[in-house]
Amino acid sequence: MSQRPRFLIADDMEVNRGLMLHFVKAYGDCEFAVNGKEVVEHFLAAKAEGRPLDLILLDIMMPEMDGQEALTQIRTLEAQAGLSLKEEVKVVMVTAMGDWDNALAGFKKGAVEYLVKPIQANRVAKVMESMGFTKDETPPNP
Repeated sequence: MSQRPRFLIADDMEVNRGLMLHFVKAYGDCEFAVNGKEVVEHFLAAKAEGRPLDLILLDIMMPEMDGQEALTQIRTLEAQAGLSLKEEVKVVMVTAMGDWDNALAGFKKGAVEYLVKPIQANRVAKVMESMGFTKDETPPNP
Protein backbone atom coordinates (compact mmCIF):
# COMPACT_ATOMS: atom_id res chain seq x y z
CA MET A 1 0.00 0.00 0.00
CA SER A 2 1.45 3.35 -0.98
CA GLN A 3 1.74 6.22 1.47
CA ARG A 4 -0.79 9.00 1.47
CA PRO A 5 0.37 12.35 0.12
CA ARG A 6 1.98 14.69 2.66
CA PHE A 7 0.65 18.25 2.91
CA LEU A 8 1.79 21.30 4.85
CA ILE A 9 -0.86 23.89 5.73
CA ALA A 10 0.87 27.19 6.48
CA ASP A 11 -1.16 30.00 8.01
CA ASP A 12 -0.66 32.07 11.14
CA MET A 13 -4.38 31.97 11.98
CA GLU A 14 -5.61 28.81 13.68
CA VAL A 15 -9.12 29.13 12.25
CA ASN A 16 -7.72 29.21 8.70
CA ARG A 17 -5.52 26.17 9.36
CA GLY A 18 -8.54 24.29 10.72
CA LEU A 19 -10.71 25.21 7.75
CA MET A 20 -8.07 24.12 5.24
CA LEU A 21 -7.54 20.89 7.19
CA HIS A 22 -11.26 20.21 6.88
CA PHE A 23 -11.05 20.75 3.10
CA VAL A 24 -7.94 18.65 2.36
CA LYS A 25 -7.58 15.93 5.03
CA ALA A 26 -9.36 13.37 2.84
CA TYR A 27 -6.62 13.84 0.21
CA GLY A 28 -3.57 13.26 2.40
CA ASP A 29 -1.78 13.61 5.73
CA CYS A 30 -1.60 17.19 7.00
CA GLU A 31 0.97 19.07 9.04
CA PHE A 32 0.98 22.72 10.09
CA ALA A 33 3.24 25.76 10.11
CA VAL A 34 2.45 29.20 11.51
CA ASN A 35 5.11 31.26 9.72
CA GLY A 36 7.40 31.11 6.72
CA LYS A 37 10.41 30.06 8.78
CA GLU A 38 8.52 26.96 9.95
CA VAL A 39 7.52 26.25 6.34
CA VAL A 40 11.17 26.07 5.27
CA GLU A 41 12.02 23.98 8.36
CA HIS A 42 9.20 21.50 7.59
CA PHE A 43 10.30 21.33 3.96
CA LEU A 44 13.89 20.49 4.96
CA ALA A 45 12.84 18.00 7.66
CA ALA A 46 10.52 16.16 5.27
CA LYS A 47 13.33 15.85 2.71
CA ALA A 48 15.73 14.60 5.41
CA GLU A 49 13.17 11.97 6.50
CA GLY A 50 12.98 10.68 2.93
CA ARG A 51 9.30 11.53 2.68
CA PRO A 52 9.16 14.98 1.07
CA LEU A 53 6.10 17.18 1.10
CA ASP A 54 3.76 16.73 -1.84
CA LEU A 55 1.95 20.04 -1.39
CA ILE A 56 2.28 23.26 0.58
CA LEU A 57 -0.84 25.39 1.07
CA LEU A 58 0.86 28.69 1.75
CA ASP A 59 -0.49 31.91 3.22
CA ILE A 60 1.40 35.09 2.30
CA MET A 61 0.96 37.34 5.32
CA MET A 62 2.66 35.50 8.19
CA PRO A 63 5.05 36.61 10.95
CA GLU A 64 8.85 36.09 10.94
CA MET A 65 8.94 35.27 7.22
CA ASP A 66 6.09 35.76 4.76
CA GLY A 67 4.90 33.13 2.31
CA GLN A 68 6.54 34.76 -0.71
CA GLU A 69 9.97 34.63 0.96
CA ALA A 70 9.39 31.05 2.13
CA LEU A 71 8.55 30.04 -1.44
CA THR A 72 11.68 31.79 -2.72
CA GLN A 73 13.84 29.92 -0.22
CA ILE A 74 12.23 26.56 -1.05
CA ARG A 75 12.72 27.06 -4.79
CA THR A 76 16.36 28.05 -4.16
CA LEU A 77 16.93 24.88 -2.11
CA GLU A 78 15.31 22.77 -4.82
CA ALA A 79 17.47 24.39 -7.52
CA GLN A 80 20.60 23.78 -5.45
CA ALA A 81 19.59 20.11 -5.16
CA GLY A 82 19.19 19.93 -8.94
CA LEU A 83 15.49 19.08 -8.85
CA SER A 84 13.48 19.31 -12.05
CA LEU A 85 10.18 21.20 -12.23
CA LYS A 86 8.38 17.86 -12.00
CA GLU A 87 10.21 17.03 -8.75
CA GLU A 88 9.48 20.37 -7.03
CA VAL A 89 6.93 20.49 -4.23
CA LYS A 90 3.58 21.80 -5.42
CA VAL A 91 2.68 25.12 -3.80
CA VAL A 92 -0.76 26.71 -3.68
CA MET A 93 -0.84 30.27 -2.38
CA VAL A 94 -3.88 30.72 -0.10
CA THR A 95 -4.25 34.34 0.91
CA ALA A 96 -6.50 37.32 1.53
CA MET A 97 -4.25 39.32 -0.81
CA GLY A 98 -6.15 39.24 -4.09
CA ASP A 99 -4.01 41.80 -5.88
CA TRP A 100 -2.37 41.01 -9.20
CA ASP A 101 1.18 41.82 -8.00
CA ASN A 102 1.14 39.16 -5.28
CA ALA A 103 -0.47 36.59 -7.56
CA LEU A 104 2.08 37.26 -10.31
CA ALA A 105 4.96 37.06 -7.80
CA GLY A 106 3.67 33.70 -6.57
CA PHE A 107 3.33 32.28 -10.07
CA LYS A 108 6.78 33.53 -11.06
CA LYS A 109 8.20 31.63 -8.08
CA GLY A 110 6.46 28.46 -9.16
CA ALA A 111 3.14 28.42 -7.32
CA VAL A 112 0.70 26.20 -9.21
CA GLU A 113 -2.43 27.97 -7.99
CA TYR A 114 -3.43 31.15 -6.16
CA LEU A 115 -6.57 31.02 -4.01
CA VAL A 116 -8.04 34.17 -2.48
CA LYS A 117 -9.80 33.93 0.89
CA PRO A 118 -12.54 33.29 1.78
CA ILE A 119 -11.93 29.81 0.40
CA GLN A 120 -14.79 27.62 -0.84
CA ALA A 121 -14.70 23.83 -0.40
CA ASN A 122 -15.64 23.11 -4.02
CA ARG A 123 -12.82 25.35 -5.31
CA VAL A 124 -10.27 23.58 -3.10
CA ALA A 125 -11.57 20.19 -4.31
CA LYS A 126 -11.14 21.24 -7.95
CA VAL A 127 -7.59 22.45 -7.30
CA MET A 128 -6.66 19.26 -5.43
CA GLU A 129 -8.04 17.06 -8.18
CA SER A 130 -6.38 19.14 -10.93
CA MET A 131 -3.03 18.35 -9.26
CA GLY A 132 -3.78 14.62 -9.24
CA PHE A 133 -4.74 14.20 -5.59
CA THR A 134 -7.72 11.92 -4.96
CA LYS A 135 -9.98 11.66 -1.94
CA ASP A 136 -9.58 8.64 0.29
CA GLU A 137 -13.16 7.48 0.63
CA THR A 138 -12.37 4.72 3.13
CA PRO A 139 -13.25 5.59 6.71
CA PRO A 140 -10.38 5.74 9.21
CA ASN A 141 -9.76 2.71 11.41
CA PRO A 142 -11.49 2.94 14.82
